Amino acid sequence: MNDENNRKTSRKKVWQDTEATIRVDDPFSTGSRKTMTITGIVDNLSTGGMFLKTLEPVPVSLKAEIIINFDPASGSSDLSVKAIGETVHAAENGVGIKFTSIDLTELQQCIINKMNKKS
Repeated sequence: MNDENNRKTSRKKVWQDTEATIRVDDPFSTGSRKTMTITGIVDNLSTGGMFLKTLEPVPVSLKAEIIINFDPASGSSDLSVKAIGETVHAAENGVGIKFTSIDLTELQQCIINKMNKKS
C-alpha cells in the first residue's frame, strides 16, 4: 500500500515556482547554529501537508516553521502563507511535512490570488 492511500487528504501539484522555507531545530548543531533554514520547491500540497523538494538532508520528527510562497518573484505578501508542521518523511530529493497548524482561509486566498494574478 502506498502513502497516497494512507493520507486523509490528497495532495496536488502546485505551480512550479512555488517555494517554501522551513526552519527546524538543528539536531546536528555543535556550535552556535541552533536552527536550520531550508528553502526548496513545493512539489505537492494539500490541506494536511506538503512535500518540499530540497537536496539538503532534513531529519524526521522535527517541528517546522513554514512559509509557503506561491510567487517568490513578486515579493507579494498576499501570495504567501505561514504554517507550523512536523517533518514526517525524508527522501533523497526532499522532505514530507505534515501541517499541525495552518490557516486554511489564508491558504485558499493565496491560491485564488495566484490564479487571478496577471502575467
